[in-house]
Amino acid sequence: MGGDYNRKPWMSDDQWACAQMFASVVGGFHRVGGEFKACGAGIEVSVYSSGWATFDFSLLTGLVVRAHDEMIRVEVRPSGPRRIKFAMWKRHGRTGPMSERHPTMEEAIAMHRPRQRTP
Repeated sequence: MGGDYNRKPWMSDDQWACAQMFASVVGGFHRVGGEFKACGAGIEVSVYSSGWATFDFSLLTGLVVRAHDEMIRVEVRPSGPRRIKFAMWKRHGRTGPMSERHPTMEEAIAMHRPRQRTP
């Protein structure tokens, strides 16, 4: 998606993977609406805040699902007026220390869905 044309010279392979995933969620690099910036070993981007929802205009759901599939930690941060910032870091495993792993979508659902109670 977008080839290396959109890759900034400072981006590591991990940062590039984060940028590609985010651009894919929003429909391409031309729709990102913000500039990718380095954020330690990851990246961050400030975008317009509309459309980030869980169902209708479901960009948020798409971002969460893709992040779990591609082992990318995503953090939501405040930004300027009518903007929201996303910071992203690539992870490389499903096990290990919390700062190095990323669960599958199914594992995340199991961690957050309430247990069924028997009457």
